Amino acid sequence: MNRIAIVEENQAQGVIKDLYSQIKNQMGIVPNVIKVFSSWPELFSVHMSLFQTIMTSETKLPRSTKEMIAALVSEINKCNYCATHHVNFMKQYGVNESVAEMIRKDYRKAGLDKKTLMLLEYAEEVTRHAHQVTDGDVARLKQLGWTDGEILEATAVVAEFSFINRVADALGVELE
Repeated sequence: MNRIAIVEENQAQGVIKDLYSQIKNQMGIVPNVIKVFSSWPELFSVHMSLFQTIMTSETKLPRSTKEMIAALVSEINKCNYCATHHVNFMKQYGVNESVAEMIRKDYRKAGLDKKTLMLLEYAEEVTRHAHQVTDGDVARLKQLGWTDGEILEATAVVAEFSFINRVADALGVELE
């Protein structure tokens, strides 16, 4: 149960109603983790714009890779809500079911190519110890073929999910 009041879909008005409608059209539902922002319309609007820019806009990183990072970060942060959803999104965006499940359990055993594996190792390091990331860590990613833009995107996905995991867990957001 959410620890704070949320605006339900049938109660939504104005900006919240418009955003709920947009989200429902895109996803088929309005997830609870989105509803938790409903009592602060300005934050809701800004956060949705940021989330869509990072996760749903067509960018340099494929959506499947972004979902791998989102699921991994959520698992590291022990956010069951987000890890569960993003494992499902991985499958939706083309990641084999057994690979998606293994990324959640132990991504190093998921049979990923070296390039992707190293990006996930980087995501883990940023999640756990961003202050310890070195020039060498980023240089290794570049040597494998990751571009500056892709590295920035991966870092932004980690940051987004470090934020949303904490909101979801602290406010008791439950799976739909």
